[in-house]
Amino acid sequence: MIFYKSLASLGIGGATVDTRLEGSRFYPGETVKGEVFVRGGNSPQEVEDIYLYLVVTVNRNHKKIAHAMEKYRLSQSFTLQVGEHKRIPFQIRLPMETPMSTGSFPLYLKTGLDIKMAIDPTDLDRIEVFPTPLVQKLLKQMEDAGFILYHIHNEYAPDQKPFPFFQMFQFRPTGRYHGYVDNMNIIFNVSETGVEMDVEMIRSERILNSAFSWKFSDPDGTLTINSQKVQEDPLQKIDELLNQKP
Repeated sequence: MIFYKSLASLGIGGATVDTRLEGSRFYPGETVKGEVFVRGGNSPQEVEDIYLYLVVTVNRNHKKIAHAMEKYRLSQSFTLQVGEHKRIPFQIRLPMETPMSTGSFPLYLKTGLDIKMAIDPTDLDRIEVFPTPLVQKLLKQMEDAGFILYHIHNEYAPDQKPFPFFQMFQFRPTGRYHGYVDNMNIIFNVSETGVEMDVEMIRSERILNSAFSWKFSDPDGTLTINSQKVQEDPLQKIDELLNQKP
């Protein structure tokens, strides 16, 4: 038994964990349901915690790193006996600020057991997260105005709230904006209460910034453009600005 304990502390013959999700495609704010299956190894082990991390991929200092966006605790401490099987069902809610997943910037749910005096077994499950319907409408407005989305990336930003990164959508112009705008970059910050949309237009090294924000509870009455209050439907106003003659 002492020999088995030594092996378990090295991750050999110890506990294993497997997470199974009900689905793999989600929107920000949606509930993710699933079950964690834990199997004991060759010796009893004290499990301090079962945790689930929402892991995003971000650029930091020109390198892609994994960043734990949220941590969910799924279980209290318990003793896992030799060969014991445990099933822990769970429900977690994705933050409204969860970025869109892409091939270059994937999202994962990482499950792990916090085992005293041992290497923690973990399980990694990739998930797809799509933009909220509102963000999809705004992106479509960009396309309808003659811009092509060519790149999406996540950038580490320690001062960004509530999470230290942002996701940028980069567009190139076609049609009537070709020759007037070189690039357009957009950052969305969707929260429980409202949305902020930062627009950066670049032409010949000149940068024009615009900021839109409004609250879901009263979109027509809370729209601001560059901190100036505007009494108008935000989607209609953005559409008018995008479709005006350059």
